[in-house]
Amino acid sequence: MYRTPRNFKKLNVIDEGWRLLDFKNHKVGEFIEKGYRTARRHTGAYITITQNIVDFDSDKASSAARAAWGNSSYKIILKQSAKEFAKYNQLYPDQFLPLQRDMIGKFGAAKDQWFSSFLLQVENHSSWHRLFVDPLSRAMYSSDGPDFEFVQQKRKEGLSIHEAVWQLAWKKSGPEMASLEAWLEEHEKYRSVA
Repeated sequence: MYRTPRNFKKLNVIDEGWRLLDFKNHKVGEFIEKGYRTARRHTGAYITITQNIVDFDSDKASSAARAAWGNSSYKIILKQSAKEFAKYNQLYPDQFLPLQRDMIGKFGAAKDQWFSSFLLQVENHSSWHRLFVDPLSRAMYSSDGPDFEFVQQKRKEGLSIHEAVWQLAWKKSGPEMASLEAWLEEHEKYRSVA
């Protein structure tokens, strides 16, 4: 972030942020806190992903987590554990408007709906969204144990990662994959003509 020219765009993505935001490793915590406070002036940005809003915004949250929350212009709130979210709203009743609490509480599971619902907050503005992804993306990003094992087994059988994910997508979403392949074939014809 800091050893490159300031006109060079940089992005630091931290997944499973709860592991790093708890400040058990002080160097990591200091890196995150400093980063969130200074990234903009270095043409940089941070994205930290965690399962629970409490990891960022609670009395138990580390200074790195609070810096991440407080210095983020963009916040994306996905489905939360109903019990944990209710508890959070009791402790912090002013964080979300009643409508926002109600809508977030009604977000369904992405696996059941085939899309993710989320609240996007940009400074003082909020909007509601649904994220739909194609069957290949769903297969590629799946963290389900059986899906992971399927891909691992196909890799052991000699398939490339691309081929293994393609087969997983077919296994889970055959009709969608058939439509996707038909679309690809149709557009490949146009590409070869041009």
